[in-house]
Parts: sequence; C-alpha cells; structure tokens
Amino acid sequence: MRIALIYLGRRGGGSTYSLEIATALARRAEVLAVVSQQAWNLKYWHERGLPLLEVKTYTDALTFVPSTLNIGKHLALHRHLAAFRPDVLYYPMLHLWAPLINGLFPNLPKVITVHDPVLHRGERNPIIAIPQRIATRQASRVIILSQAFVDTMERQGVPRDRIDVIPHGEFSHYALISTDSIPRKDNHAPTLLFFGRISKYKGLEVLLSAFPLIKRRVPEVRLLIVGSGDLSPYSMQLENLPDVMVVNRWVDDKEVASYFRQADLLVAPYMDASQSGVIPVAYSLGVPVVATRVGGIPEQVEHNKTGILVNANDPQALAEACVSLLTDLERAKALAEAGRRRALEEWSWDRIAGMVIESCRKAIGV
Repeated sequence: MRIALIYLGRRGGGSTYSLEIATALARRAEVLAVVSQQAWNLKYWHERGLPLLEVKTYTDALTFVPSTLNIGKHLALHRHLAAFRPDVLYYPMLHLWAPLINGLFPNLPKVITVHDPVLHRGERNPIIAIPQRIATRQASRVIILSQAFVDTMERQGVPRDRIDVIPHGEFSHYALISTDSIPRKDNHAPTLLFFGRISKYKGLEVLLSAFPLIKRRVPEVRLLIVGSGDLSPYSMQLENLPDVMVVNRWVDDKEVASYFRQADLLVAPYMDASQSGVIPVAYSLGVPVVATRVGGIPEQVEHNKTGILVNANDPQALAEACVSLLTDLERAKALAEAGRRRALEEWSWDRIAGMVIESCRKAIGV
C-alpha cells in the first residue's frame, strides 16, 4: 500500500502525533510524508529517515492568505503527489488546506483523523470549522479518537459505517529526546502540574479555586502551570495564591519531560474535551492523573485504575482527588504504573498503525 501522509501543521502535540504515526506506518507500508517546511520538528522527520515532501506553508496570519492563494504551489504539490501514485491520502491531523488538496484528487480515497469533532469552548471559529466540515464530507473514512463522539460525527453527516475509533497513541517520544537527565530528588515539595496551551475549555480557573483547598490539607504543595496562551483572565486568582510557578510560553519538545519529572500529579480539569494529548505524556512518564469526566477523557483514564476522575467545574471534588493521591503515595504510584502499562501496550504506535492501515484498506476497498 502506498500512503501519502499529509501533515502541514507547524507545532504542538499534533506534530508529534503525526511524526509517530508516520514512523510506525512506514514499517508496514510505503509512505510519503508531506510536511510543512515551517514545522518546528522538521529535523525529527529527517532523523527518522522518512521519505519527505516539504511544502512551504505560512508562518502567521499575514502570510496565510497569499500562500493559500498561490495556485502554482498547489499544482506543484499535485504533481509531486501524482508522481508518488498513492493509493490513499491520509491526514493524521486536519489542516486548513485539506479541502484544497482533496479537490486536486477527487477520485483518490481519503482517510482523515478528526481530533476535535466539536470545537472547544472559546475556540469555535468558522475559519477552522468550515474546512473541517468540508474535508470530513470529502473523506472516504473518518478516524476519531474517542467512542464518545461517534454519534456526533453521525449527526454531522458521516455514516456510522465510515467511522473508525482509534485511540490516541503514547508519547514516550518526549522522554527519549529530553535534554534533562537530572533525576528528581526525593525530598522535593509535592507538585501539581497543569500542562498545555492555556485555553478556556481547559478549566484552569477550577484548579486555581481548588488549590487553596488542597493547600489546607497539604501545606507544602506547589502548583506548576506550563503553557502558552493568555493568562489575563486568571490574573486575580493567581495574584492571591502562594507557591504557584508559571511558565507562560510555548515549550519545546526537549523540555516537556523535565516538567513532568517535577510533578507528583498531572491535573486536567477540563470543562470539555475530545480527548487529551497530555494524558498519554503523563502515562508514558509515570505521572498519575486527576482529570474530569468530560468527552473522551473517561476512555483514557479508568477511574481508580489508571487515574482519578471527578465531575467538571467542581473545585471541592478536584481538591479531594488531588489530596487523596498526595497523601497516599503508594496508591499514586500504583495508578501511575497502571497508566504507563496501558500507554505502552494498548496505545503503542505499532498497534495504532495497524488500525490506521485497516482504515486505509476499507477506504480503498480491499
């Protein structure tokens, strides 16, 4: 099978997801990876030895329009892809150009992964929603990462028999490339980690409300907030909280593991979620998880088996869950180990690749 894998994003968890699935697919099929020249992790694609077609996309909103309207660029992409003679186009993560590229190959089967069937609160933008809806309708098969959204996709016009549910893969990649080789000391202050891009749906305000409740029970606890985004909506809460450390910037992949190694718990207090790419990172690095029962999160976190789940927007329940693990280190360790086993066994990229190959076969009709 010849797969043209198209990932034109620039940075974020999707870049790592796409790199990992491309690497695993290349062990099972002939893969040409179409990657943006502006992808921050382009060097890792080269290091993996993957056949690459680099495309100049854009760097910001100002360069988006002229680059998108550059017909010569799209025709050149068509020529290169046609020369590869793919059996299927596969998008591990959708891009705004997906409908344009699909239009160049009207008769070629297409498999797309929709990470967010419903855009998150605060991120419901027609510039994103409309291309996603068009690409979904163009697709031969649609992959989603959570069973919870099968009905949602069906309501959006995708027949149930064209939907494949394939879980998010593990992210041990971050440990492998980490530049931090210093082991954590046993006498560190207990640390909660909130990790990832700051966005309204992530529920940071709930964690900030829960933190004083946690601190009453575990006075030495600290909170580490790491991620890019606008923190101004939380400024009043942050001003009144002691022992909160903030790293408010985009974090390079080589730094990711160092922050998780400082953590006793990953806290994911999401208000809504399709699934989380941060939870597989925590599992892969042996960090226990406290998260909320929203979207596909309960498919990633098995309550009292690989982590603890609480209801969304409930600071008291979130605090109780965090305290229960901070004061019972053996239980926390057992949950972390169970999560790590699940990530490395059930979410291995080889297993995920096999499922994607099956989806591609269905699209092709073989």
